[in-house]
Amino acid sequence: MTGIKGFAKRIRRYASRPEVESIARRYFILGAFDGALTILGVILGAAASGNLDARLVMSAGIGGGIALSISSTVGAYEAERIEAKANGKETGRRSMSMWQNGYQKGQRIKALIPAIVHGVAPLIAAIVPIIPFLLFDLKIAAIASITITLSFLFLMGLYLGSVAKERMIFTGIRFVLIGIVTSVIIVFLFGG
Repeated sequence: MTGIKGFAKRIRRYASRPEVESIARRYFILGAFDGALTILGVILGAAASGNLDARLVMSAGIGGGIALSISSTVGAYEAERIEAKANGKETGRRSMSMWQNGYQKGQRIKALIPAIVHGVAPLIAAIVPIIPFLLFDLKIAAIASITITLSFLFLMGLYLGSVAKERMIFTGIRFVLIGIVTSVIIVFLFGG
């Protein structure tokens, strides 16, 4: 139990560092944006091709969300791990004993936090738009799902606008416009 408590304590300590919070926030937005637009693409692609089927949308959406989650987690972890290692070698400030006595563990934990965030974000963003397909008929589910996805993008934009001290509404609208442009491209490519 001490090992788990110690690990949890180290995670909390590193997670509260401003640079880790900033990286985790970026990875959450990247992952959530990827998950939301991926599932929007699955739903619109199926609808535009005339093959809208609830089971297909759910299985493709959940399968895609899981694959995106795993890919995002591993990719973020490896990117952060390599970056930390490269920065450690570049500075030359760390002796081998520091590396062996905790620095390496700390760097792994600092890489793990954004990786987990980046892995969870697309899964959440992928599963939420699929829920209407469990509750409604196809047309209503598709409309509800698209609405949920665009609303989610708007909320992400509001959040980022508040972080950047921008006009939140404009950042939210910009995110929705990206979702709409994505939708138009998909419908144009597969609708006909």
